[in-house]
Amino acid sequence: MRIDPIDMVIQSSEGKESRSIPIGSVCGARFSSRDVEGMRKTLDEMLARGESGTKTNPSIFRIARYLLTQSDEFEVQGSLTGGEAEIVAIRDRGEVLITVGSDQCDRELDPLFQDKPKQMCPHPVAAVAWPYSEVRDHWNRLQIHSRVEMAGHVVTMQASPASELVDLEYLLAMDSVQAMPDPMILYCGAVPTLAAAFDTVEKHNLPATMTSGVGERFLARLTDPVLGRSIEHQYRAVPLGDDLHER
Repeated sequence: MRIDPIDMVIQSSEGKESRSIPIGSVCGARFSSRDVEGMRKTLDEMLARGESGTKTNPSIFRIARYLLTQSDEFEVQGSLTGGEAEIVAIRDRGEVLITVGSDQCDRELDPLFQDKPKQMCPHPVAAVAWPYSEVRDHWNRLQIHSRVEMAGHVVTMQASPASELVDLEYLLAMDSVQAMPDPMILYCGAVPTLAAAFDTVEKHNLPATMTSGVGERFLARLTDPVLGRSIEHQYRAVPLGDDLHER
């Protein structure tokens, strides 16, 4: 099966290097809160109510390799897909790079299934990466930011430090992650949606789905305040027709 590589510009203290990286596997971490015990309690309560949840946390899910995209525009099935900014780790021949991407998924299916919504959409990733070795000592200070645009309104959806999530060392040590074929692309989990995002949506009478990243454009940004640099990726998910009008 042919899967095209991704083309990355590696920005480091030594300069810039262009690299084509084949895709061995793509996966993501969910329920990756730094408060592992608190998340476990929440998930157990969800499962007891018969809601969708997982028996482990963080848990790792696979993403089809063909879904990875660096495009700034792509098609999706229907109007109810949305993104979440996440740090993305690339493990390649013993080296680890980090960049930013978006866990675009089908928000209509989200309450029903854990994996299927992820497989319904392309998964954007930026074209610039940093060596993990350059941020490892200040990982918790990295900032994850996203915003979604619709009808002329811009809503800041996420703006939190990486300390909200389990660190990359935790994820890389997981058996399920170690078993992934290299080069591996790992979406490291989403920080929570800001309370201010819900307030903005309500104030301007915007669609509630905007707080789930549904809109006309989406921006994901990773900022390193220590070394004074950032990576961002903007994209537009173009909805195709679906059966909403037939229901």
